[in-house]
Amino acid sequence: MSTASLNRIVLKGFRSIREMDIELKPINLLIGANGAGKSNFLSFFKFARELQRKSLQFYVQTNGGADKFLFFGRKRTPTMECRIEFSNGQYATNLSAGAGNRLYFSNEHWCVFDDAPKLDGLELSGLPGGMESSLPAVYSTDSGHEISAQIDSWRVYHFHDTSPEAKVKLPGGIDQTDSLRADASNLAAFLRSIRTSNAYSLIVRTIQRVAPYFVDFVLEPQRENEKYINLRWTHAGSDDIFDAADFSDGTLRFICLTTLLLQPDPPKVVVLDEPELGLHPFALTILAGIMRSISIRTQIVAATQSVTFANQFAHDDIIVVDRVDEASTMRRLTRADVEPWLGQDYGIGDLWEKNIIGGTP
Repeated sequence: MSTASLNRIVLKGFRSIREMDIELKPINLLIGANGAGKSNFLSFFKFARELQRKSLQFYVQTNGGADKFLFFGRKRTPTMECRIEFSNGQYATNLSAGAGNRLYFSNEHWCVFDDAPKLDGLELSGLPGGMESSLPAVYSTDSGHEISAQIDSWRVYHFHDTSPEAKVKLPGGIDQTDSLRADASNLAAFLRSIRTSNAYSLIVRTIQRVAPYFVDFVLEPQRENEKYINLRWTHAGSDDIFDAADFSDGTLRFICLTTLLLQPDPPKVVVLDEPELGLHPFALTILAGIMRSISIRTQIVAATQSVTFANQFAHDDIIVVDRVDEASTMRRLTRADVEPWLGQDYGIGDLWEKNIIGGTP
């Protein structure tokens, strides 16, 4: 697994972000009003992944074209700038709107630090005018490979769909086990692939804390087609086998989140959009505890609208997102922001709800 940590993201002209420079820590919980720009920031992780996979043009075109990615469109913001800093290198690029409502690379720069001092690193630059990144294939160092693999693993996990047609409730390929999909469509296959691990036992025990009636998963292929598998499970006191549709929406989302966070080899960075949806307050406390415990090896970047969930975290875990002069702004809470309230019976979420720390309409 990659040892590179994500240290900082600098953005100019990306979606609702005119200019932003934010340091990333083990836990980064975004709070703010609807429309403040939390999801826009999270979407940058998906944007960077598609860029690194040489799929930028397809992604841009299927999401509205270049104007949708530039701050108030190309007339106001013809070029966006982004820089991603890791503990062992950085990636930076400028992208400009061009013909066909596409984004073109104005410049691109990759710098890898293999050893101290950092000046001994490898620096690479791409040619301007390209439609796809020219750098992902050029990794002659272990650090370069680590950074590439980390960006490639970035997904925005958003387990909102629990409708009857949700992919997590439908049969999935039994061999889809490389990583948990962003929509948990391969949850059954993924759980099957880790069922002999200690992590699987921990996942089951954690689910039982929130759903005591849950006994275990039944992770066998379909009888009629062994290439496919459904998510099935057993209930305490019953010999019947139940399927994913028999879970409540909140329980199913909690199972997806627990599997993502407690898997044997989680992503270096986990990006979550509103993980609190449909969860009981007790489940939220369990989820927050998991996030805190794994943050020593996995960075968490998440957005929430839940006061209860925000109450589970320390002030320096919180990034407040506001809309100021038409643009999204982001700032990490400091001790000075909450000093007058320390020692009193208020959580960060309570201060947020009272509009003491910002992040409200």
